[in-house]
Amino acid sequence: MDEVDLVVVGFGGAGAAAAITAHDAGATVVVCEKQAADAHTPSTRMSGGLVMAVDSAPDGAAYLDACAGGMVPADVTAAWAESATDVLDWLRKTAGLTFSCINTAEHPELPGASGVGVHQPGDAAFRLDPSAGAGDALFAAVAAAVRSREIEVRWSTPAQRLIVEDGRVVGVQTAGGPIRARRGVVLTCGGYEFDENLKRDNLRAYPVHFYGNPGNTGDGVRMAQAAGAGLWHMNSMVGRAIGHFPLESAEGGWLNFIISIDPPGHVIADRHGERYADETMQAQLLHGFYYEMLRYDYERAEYSRIPSWWVFDERRRAAGPLTLAHIGAVKVGLYDWSADNSAEIERGWIARGDTPFEAAVAAGMEDPEALARSVAEYNAACAAGVDPLGRAAETLVPLDSPPYYCVPVYPGGSNTCGGPVRDAGSRVLDPYDVPIPGLYAAGELGQPVGMLYPADGANLSEAFCFGRIAATTALSD
Repeated sequence: MDEVDLVVVGFGGAGAAAAITAHDAGATVVVCEKQAADAHTPSTRMSGGLVMAVDSAPDGAAYLDACAGGMVPADVTAAWAESATDVLDWLRKTAGLTFSCINTAEHPELPGASGVGVHQPGDAAFRLDPSAGAGDALFAAVAAAVRSREIEVRWSTPAQRLIVEDGRVVGVQTAGGPIRARRGVVLTCGGYEFDENLKRDNLRAYPVHFYGNPGNTGDGVRMAQAAGAGLWHMNSMVGRAIGHFPLESAEGGWLNFIISIDPPGHVIADRHGERYADETMQAQLLHGFYYEMLRYDYERAEYSRIPSWWVFDERRRAAGPLTLAHIGAVKVGLYDWSADNSAEIERGWIARGDTPFEAAVAAGMEDPEALARSVAEYNAACAAGVDPLGRAAETLVPLDSPPYYCVPVYPGGSNTCGGPVRDAGSRVLDPYDVPIPGLYAAGELGQPVGMLYPADGANLSEAFCFGRIAATTALSD
């Protein structure tokens, strides 16, 4: 039987950080990755490549606490904030990356927000353009750091069960056989974005779809539970409105995409054709519009905003792809979205009509007449310069350039955040908040994000920060 100091389950940003940290501390490490090397789509690679960092640990902790809304203990957010003060320096030393600050906290009104910044990789070695895929380049740099250390990555090796002896996790049973771990196991195998039962039972609404790693099927949740772990904030996710479209292929299936509704004009309506919120949040790719989509209509016994319907005209169609080519499925080669959206119109993903009514009919909307009325009311608001739902006047661009298009959008996003409970040292806890010896977690699996997503790049910040924390704790326990 193989035996090493530390087994890391999952080779994404968190797994790479844990493996590098353990190796550099003198430990022997094996990384088990369920995907094949030539079909590896970790969420870090599919991301925009941004990293949230913290200038002041106290301010960062206050801000993360405010965003968590009571769902994450203060000592856990404090540990994240402290680690985030040097995460960029760690990436520079480890992977040769430097960063520039391009954005601030997503909720600037909350306490401590001034201590948070969003950073984009872009130095002479990479010369990154966001449209070229900073996430891909960032993960490539971190993966190169793993290879340069000759850390073993076992591809096509899904973990099946944790090996527990006398209450301690001592290894992992994989498809290739057992691997024992003298110092512990770090679960960095992602969330449950592609497990329908876990999503239906735990998220705030259903259906919900994700454009992150399709390999994230809840493996870590089940393994941790079987070893006695408690679970936390299983209803938490990083959300926005996204696209969910059927594949016409022998194997069938669906693909999910981040959706960019800008430039204006645009209207998003519910299943019955009524606008319900200021669309600017979605246009700016912020994470609040997701909450607007979750309403359950108890009189109709339905989620009345799932799906919602995005209506736009020829100007938006001609402005470029409805998705972002540097993020998600397109970036990692799962799909090649056409530059003018023509292939997606041909597929039926984008319904077209000479009028908003005809586009809604083509899309299969329940009440196309109501949607046509909503577009007319929106155009009247554009003419008046005042929107009853509060859209700023400069965003009120009328839909008046036929043909018209209609696309279903769903609540979703990059990833779920729920999973095994962790302490500030990334130890996994049982339902009584007692650490399970030898078990640690980092990344999307139990990510300490609660009610509000703190900032662009918070996912990657957390992965690199708690991956390092988990390895350090495992070697010191």
